[in-house]
Amino acid sequence: MNPTIAIAILVLLAATALIVRGVEVRLVLLAASVPLFALTGGMVPMLDKVVAEMANAATVVPICSALGFAHVLKLTGCDQQLVRLLLKPLRRVRWLLVPGGIAAGYVINSTIVSQTGTAAVLGPILVPLLLASGLGPEVAGAVLLLGSSMGGELFNPGAVEMRKLAELTGLSGHEAVLRSARLNLLACGSALLAFWLSAPRRDAAQDEAEGRTIADVPEERVNLLKAVVPVVPLLILFADPLLAGYSPIHDFRDPARILAAMLIGIVLAGLTSPRAIRRFGTAFFDGAGYAYTHVISLIVAASTFAEGIRLSGLIGLIIRGLVGSPGLTIAVAAVAPWALAVASGTGIAPAVSVMEFFVPVSSSMGIDPVRLGTLASLGAHFGRTMSPAAAVVAMCATLSGASASRMIRLVAGPLAAGGLIMIAAALLKVA
Repeated sequence: MNPTIAIAILVLLAATALIVRGVEVRLVLLAASVPLFALTGGMVPMLDKVVAEMANAATVVPICSALGFAHVLKLTGCDQQLVRLLLKPLRRVRWLLVPGGIAAGYVINSTIVSQTGTAAVLGPILVPLLLASGLGPEVAGAVLLLGSSMGGELFNPGAVEMRKLAELTGLSGHEAVLRSARLNLLACGSALLAFWLSAPRRDAAQDEAEGRTIADVPEERVNLLKAVVPVVPLLILFADPLLAGYSPIHDFRDPARILAAMLIGIVLAGLTSPRAIRRFGTAFFDGAGYAYTHVISLIVAASTFAEGIRLSGLIGLIIRGLVGSPGLTIAVAAVAPWALAVASGTGIAPAVSVMEFFVPVSSSMGIDPVRLGTLASLGAHFGRTMSPAAAVVAMCATLSGASASRMIRLVAGPLAAGGLIMIAAALLKVA
């Protein structure tokens, strides 16, 4: 075996072990990149790669603008109004609280591209309803966790995974979302159904005897104008291709188009909360800074590490070994980021790394690159949702008063079911 490839394997195994032991992911990936680049071309190519990713308009602009918009929504209360609008019907149809609560989180996560942020917005309203309906704290926390983390973000063209997939395939953000939608809905819908059928319930009569009923949970009036604002940028982005020649943002390049849609949403948020406008600049750039610190930095580290592995020749060796085995490739593309996300608590680095490895060469292996990228993205999302190291798991446990380990046990089976159905659908090319 080529000595460089042998060293690359050792570096990959060491990096995985350190991540499993809880060492900070970005530090591990960047440190592991050093010997890879040192062996294959020196440190200049590594620094060039870091600089390119730090200033990559295809990822920095959409992701930072989406998180900036999310912070403006929080400032104006528009996110809370969307939550109230989505949950209002569920108060009257008790048996739909579990699937409806998960679906509400899924929708909100598509507008707020942060799992922890989604849980923080949704949890204070959803959890009391679930507890009052007769569900225990662990089930309530698991409902919140699945809805907030399972895959709703992948419907936002500004989401990390969709940006990377669009960049690697040459598609626009909304095209990447639309082409991945069927597999996303099938996998997440299957996990939702499996959880709904298996979720344990407490005795509702006992809850009523103890004075816990949905009627006791205060219902606040919904401001429809504010509730609509969070979804406006998504509607603009998906309607834009249909309005070619009429849309003022149609001729923009994809990153600028996403930024323009988010800015339109911010203007509308200002119309609903004029007194808050003077703080919009601070809120937007706080959100953009948060995105750069917690999201872009992971992309920089993961992309640099993936490039180092590629230069070592290890990816070529793996690809040659997988040629003629598309089924195995599909399984690896889903399972590898899943396992890494469980270990690390983040879905970003595993998804980006695996996509960087496999998406560019997937066509030569007879696999749709969008399907492969979607598998990697969903695998990473599902893995993070059942990771004891994930911030969203800790947030859901805190809001529900549940044990994180018990919540994870409740969601692990349904997520596994959804993952198996996802892989089978990809193998059969039905989604």
